Amino acid sequence: MSQLPTAVSFRHWVWKDRENRILMILTLILSAGSFVLLKIIYPFPNFLPDSYSYLTAAYNNQSINMWPIGYSMFLRLFSSLTRSDTALVLTQYLLLQASLLYFLFTIRYWLNPAKWVFRIILFSCVSNPLSPLVSNFVASDALFTALSIIWLAQLLTISLRPTVNLLIRHAVILVLAIMVRHNALYYPLVSFACIGFTAMPLKARLIGWATILLLVGGSVGQSIYRYRELTGKAQFSAFGGWQLASNALYGYAYSGHPDPVNALPQGLQSLHQLVNHHMDSVKRLSNRPDQEPGIYYLWDDKAPLKEYLRQKWAMDTITDDFSKWASMGPLYASYGTWLIRHHPGDYISRFLWPNIVRYYTPDPEFLHSYNMGSDSVEEIARFWFHFKTRKVRSGAKDLPFISAFPITLALINLLFVLAFIGFAWLGGFRDTCIPFRRTLSWVAIVWLANMGFSVLASPIVLRYQLFPMLFTFIFTALLLGYVVHKSNSHSTLQPSNLSHETRDSDIAFN
Repeated sequence: MSQLPTAVSFRHWVWKDRENRILMILTLILSAGSFVLLKIIYPFPNFLPDSYSYLTAAYNNQSINMWPIGYSMFLRLFSSLTRSDTALVLTQYLLLQASLLYFLFTIRYWLNPAKWVFRIILFSCVSNPLSPLVSNFVASDALFTALSIIWLAQLLTISLRPTVNLLIRHAVILVLAIMVRHNALYYPLVSFACIGFTAMPLKARLIGWATILLLVGGSVGQSIYRYRELTGKAQFSAFGGWQLASNALYGYAYSGHPDPVNALPQGLQSLHQLVNHHMDSVKRLSNRPDQEPGIYYLWDDKAPLKEYLRQKWAMDTITDDFSKWASMGPLYASYGTWLIRHHPGDYISRFLWPNIVRYYTPDPEFLHSYNMGSDSVEEIARFWFHFKTRKVRSGAKDLPFISAFPITLALINLLFVLAFIGFAWLGGFRDTCIPFRRTLSWVAIVWLANMGFSVLASPIVLRYQLFPMLFTFIFTALLLGYVVHKSNSHSTLQPSNLSHETRDSDIAFN
């Protein structure tokens, strides 16, 4: 195992290196220009259905909500400073850009890529138009992406030079990411594995694992307790049950023969009877609403999950809507599990496979148009941001160029796979330095884990894929740099000179 650079700390190197300072100034200017342009085109933030749920939860100071509560807590904390919508969007954008710079300079510190490679990567990432557009949403996307980027940067550093302080900071970022969006639920598993493979003493690794368990377990336990207190049923996320049932229904809807009601457990029979009746009606339509996996079974009022909710609570005029919705989570989780277990082929062909395709070409969804095409917002938004009226305006209702991003993401993923195969085929895991091999290995693990979790459990839309798009692009560029090196016999990644030593084992591309 090669010795890693030790003479200059990351913090000292970032601020003392002249090129780093110049690059940071240039990226600051570029980011400022992007934000000014954003606010010229969109003076108001962008709203989607989730926005009003987040704002309502923040206003009511809820401890649980339909969505993870982290972003609502962020909104409430931010409101103690200001209710300015511009300040909120600017803060989200700065957090996203700062996290990206932290990740990029972490890569440069450990791998020291050729200047031209790093400059291309840096300015391509910083000037990505999706970053300001996503930051303009009153939604968790920008904050979650920023936390995810920091998590990955810390993960790579842990794989190379772990410290107890870093492990504790890593655990804090982990729990914050999970609180903001449940797409981060696989992060602790990756972090546990990474800590396990470090050369730290067992005591230090135990501290890292225990801190993650304590913080993440505490957050999960708090959510379970609040749901049990509200609905009388223990569950981590009611949305998970709804999502599982929705996913399963896309497969069952196209099964050859409906399952008889008496084939299901007693508690699921009335729901299944309603589902069978609905499926019989849908089959008669020439243009079915469930042709592709989407939001139909999850949110449409005519779909069986919403219809059963209304029937179940028809006589109750006291319980609030959120409690009613949340109480259905465990039942729908059981029903979705039963359908998947009894119709695995239909589930794979009608949900998993289409979702894999959607993962590589995700739906632009609400990025296509401003404020869902409406010129007004709901009252909670007007009140929260102190708007004079509910009317909002923008310089562009539609963004046709967004349609290019699903194709761009598909190409980035394809190039990453091909470049990774080429890297391995050309002896990259033999010739390159230990830091590059390790970071590439963990990035590949995160790439696979993100794909698996997204396909199995989460809605696949473009704004959710900004995090994997950024780190995949960065490492695709580095891998292609290796291919260029092989073709012209010049090193693209030079040995790190932070310790002012020359070590053959630290040469990235021999």
